[in-house]
Amino acid sequence: MQRWNSIHNQILFFILLFLIIPLFISAFWIDKPLERVIENKIGNATSEALYQIDFNIELLLQDMLKSAVDISTNPNMTSLLKQPNSVTYYEKLRLADNAMNKLYSSYFSESYVTLLDMHGNWLSNKIVQQDLYDEYVQSDWYKEMLTEPFGISWMANDSSNYIYYDRSQLVTLIKTITDVQTNQNIGIELFSVSESDFRKYMSKLDGNVMIMDQRVKIISSSMKEGMDPIEVLPEDVSKIWDSSKGQLIVEKNHRKWIASYDTIGLTGWKLIQFIPYDTVFKEIFDLRRTNMITVGIIVIVFMLLAFSISYRVSKPVKLLNKRMKEIEKNDFNSSLALSGPNEIATLIDTYNHMARQIRDLLQRLKEEYVQKEEMRFRALQAQINPHFILNTLNNIKWMAYIRNDREVGEMLSSLGSMMEASIGRGETLISLKEEMDYVQHYITLMKLRYNDKLSVEFHIPEPLMKQEAIKFMLQPIIENSIHHGIESMEGRGVITIKAMADQDQNQMILTVTDNGTGIHPDKIDEINQSLLQGHGHAASQSIGIRNVHERIRLQYGEGYGLHIQSKANETTVEFKLPLKTIEEGNAYASESTARR
Repeated sequence: MQRWNSIHNQILFFILLFLIIPLFISAFWIDKPLERVIENKIGNATSEALYQIDFNIELLLQDMLKSAVDISTNPNMTSLLKQPNSVTYYEKLRLADNAMNKLYSSYFSESYVTLLDMHGNWLSNKIVQQDLYDEYVQSDWYKEMLTEPFGISWMANDSSNYIYYDRSQLVTLIKTITDVQTNQNIGIELFSVSESDFRKYMSKLDGNVMIMDQRVKIISSSMKEGMDPIEVLPEDVSKIWDSSKGQLIVEKNHRKWIASYDTIGLTGWKLIQFIPYDTVFKEIFDLRRTNMITVGIIVIVFMLLAFSISYRVSKPVKLLNKRMKEIEKNDFNSSLALSGPNEIATLIDTYNHMARQIRDLLQRLKEEYVQKEEMRFRALQAQINPHFILNTLNNIKWMAYIRNDREVGEMLSSLGSMMEASIGRGETLISLKEEMDYVQHYITLMKLRYNDKLSVEFHIPEPLMKQEAIKFMLQPIIENSIHHGIESMEGRGVITIKAMADQDQNQMILTVTDNGTGIHPDKIDEINQSLLQGHGHAASQSIGIRNVHERIRLQYGEGYGLHIQSKANETTVEFKLPLKTIEEGNAYASESTARR
């Protein structure tokens, strides 16, 4: 026992117990994590290729939609649908040839176009079977489309249920043609392209690829002959519909696939690629055997070296190792007494010196960070006032030039109230009710200029009026809505301010929506990306938005701030703030100030 208690033998024993055996175990179990890593790598690679195919199919669908719109808005076509008996049969053929047969697209090879009016007539660039046409007219989807002005729907037709004589498998855009003046449907347009036009893009990908709609119906597939596309779908298809894109492993009928999927934005269809699992990992399985042999050789060599390099290790080394692990956990307050041989004592002294330096450095960094963020926050807080005061004074000057009446006095009164609020007592956090009072003053100023052109609606539950808010966070957004959205539009501008509590996320969602001219999608993406990254040059019209976003993030953290959405005649700015009352906010602000 005394002999086995020697350091030399203990080192050999622990090498066997804690190094060699775990090495074999890890080599045995490392395959699964390795496969998962490779699956992720393959998923990333296939996702890029799948995205490109998704993009091309999206362009094809957009080209179909554009061509269909061109036909439906053709004055000759709309006139023919309204008054089918106003022209001769040969004139109809000429119109059909001009509008339907002279389409060009680099994305689809051939188009099938049929126009149906409300009088039982049709006009098509292909041969139509009367019996199948009658079935279509009596179908539920046809009747439903007739009730929807400007309606658009997509569907796939196989060779057994379509009205054309050649019975090609088609992908069809169904569009109601609506009279703009009466808002009544005057006909339906069926614009179809061959399913093979979709398949030619999917054939560029490895494995088997399919397009599936929300009803789990296969729109198009590049599956090999004799293989059922439904066969490779997972049991729970809803997993694919839970997210816009992703990757999963499908096991079915003793076979295994890597499934990558993406969403076609225009239709909501899923583009899914299946790659056989065994094909991908064949080389990995071959390498596995080689690796096991290599590991065995390394272990034998290591054991031979372990006998020659084993030496005495003392307790101070273990203690030093323990303290080093504490440093890994960000505990820099521990120190060690000098002990052990000179080499160990030197290491302990170096450790103590390093820990002291790290503590000093962290303290300096903390103090510098607090000072920097305080200065940055105050600079951002002060940035909004000159910009606002300048715009307000311009409004007062504009009114003074037009007329001298009591409205100017009202404007000065509202401006005085807002200037008094901006000076305040130096606070940055106020209640939502106070913030809404500031907004009311600003709206009063703006309505004196825009009169009935501007209207503001408030939908804020009373309990949320005590919600904590950043001072002057709404005014810049409303100012942008007026100057960049409502001022240049015709008709009445409406700004709607709503607030709601998200109890699950413990957040308050505040939205400012206007019916102005909107913002271009590219500009929206640029602004949101700038807000997300937290840096970059902001355009002049987004200075106020950027300022408010930065102030919210500085106060509450990265998870809060602004997000902008825009479409035709509607722009929405969404605020995300933590859900807490101003009493809690004041307590928090006081504690923060005391610590500083």
